[in-house]
Amino acid sequence: MLATKPKISSHQSRCMPDRQFLANLKAVAVDYDGTIAEHGRISSATEEALRSLRAAGLKLILVSGRRLDNIQRVCGILDLFDVVILENGAVSVRPATGEERLIAPPVNQCFLADLARELPGEQVFIGQSIVATAVENAGCVEVIIALGGYDLQIVGCGQRILVLPSGVDKGSGLSHALADLGLRRNQVVAVGDEENDLDLFRGCGLTAAVGSATPKLKAAANLVLPGESGQSVQCLVDMLLAGIA
Repeated sequence: MLATKPKISSHQSRCMPDRQFLANLKAVAVDYDGTIAEHGRISSATEEALRSLRAAGLKLILVSGRRLDNIQRVCGILDLFDVVILENGAVSVRPATGEERLIAPPVNQCFLADLARELPGEQVFIGQSIVATAVENAGCVEVIIALGGYDLQIVGCGQRILVLPSGVDKGSGLSHALADLGLRRNQVVAVGDEENDLDLFRGCGLTAAVGSATPKLKAAANLVLPGESGQSVQCLVDMLLAGIA
């Protein structure tokens, strides 16, 4: 027997999209891990749902904390997206052309040296602009930033913290993507699962948290979706397509 998708009930929604918003809807911006992907992979059902959005004429924007080499290893459908924003807002990629742009200041090498000295042996992930490490290291990283006078910020993301130049976040990355596409935030649905997606939500016409999202993101979302991760996204797609049909 085929599993049925959970339905959106009234208690799960505080702000269902109205006709005017749906008439002006141009794009859907989605997080990767925990949103469209589970354990790093996108299911065939979620891929089909995303393709149906493209078929309906909507732009797709992927906004993730991952690095490009990292996401290329796990996601085989990057070409489905019009723009891919990576490193939590620091890197822009146009899959159709292969164009990659660093849209934030590069990693501060002095900060990296301080980090290596103060956290010897700790696992650190380094991108073009982003630095990530375990959330347990947050206090030490805060001290390094303060003592070094670095213009950096710490963003929480599950069991990791992300260190980025001040002012760089998923919201700033989305702004770059929308400028490239000639779109406005009030024409976008944003979907996420973690606290770093709060910046992605900023100013968007509709914000949705998957059912497995953090309590803080759910509290900020217009719509809390049933199910978890990809299943939640599939429910949202069904709702959007029914509204614009």
